[in-house]
Amino acid sequence: MKRFSSTSGAGLPPVVLGVELTIANHQDLRKSIRSAFGLNTRAINLRIDPSMDLIYLCEITLPNTLPCLSSLTRPGVLAVLLRSIRLEWHPETSQNIGRGTSTLAALESGSCFLTAGGRKVSIASFTSRHVHPTRIVMEPQGHPNLLEYLRSESFTLEISGTNRRRLTRPLAFSAVLEFDVQLAPGAHA
Repeated sequence: MKRFSSTSGAGLPPVVLGVELTIANHQDLRKSIRSAFGLNTRAINLRIDPSMDLIYLCEITLPNTLPCLSSLTRPGVLAVLLRSIRLEWHPETSQNIGRGTSTLAALESGSCFLTAGGRKVSIASFTSRHVHPTRIVMEPQGHPNLLEYLRSESFTLEISGTNRRRLTRPLAFSAVLEFDVQLAPGAHA
């Protein structure tokens, strides 16, 4: 389920894109490679760093036709800049939180990327000091103009990084991105 809202212009709230993502539960990397490539365990253990088990990747490809992005196609839009990005975890009301529960606190670090038209740009990152069980506020990386990425026919949002510990269950969370839209002088909001 995706949540979207659309507003833009000088002095108005930002364009907000909300996306539901899931980090799959831990799958033994050595076992996956052994079955995929027929390698024996000794060869795998010699070639793979054990910390590789603590790397995660989740991504989703989105169309440029999302309602919240409609304001980006109007004439006079010069730039779209990332204002903020946060990750949010909302446990189900019946879910007991305790040992073995997958929360955002399982994450150690991460980066967020946008990819479109064969180009990839890093837009935000976080470290362990940003991590809380239900929320991570990421730090924007520079101020790249994301207009052409978001106007592409489709674009991919990726969040990847490292875990503090293995995930025993999938971790579903929301990524909420807020963008500022810059209009040409004389363009109407």
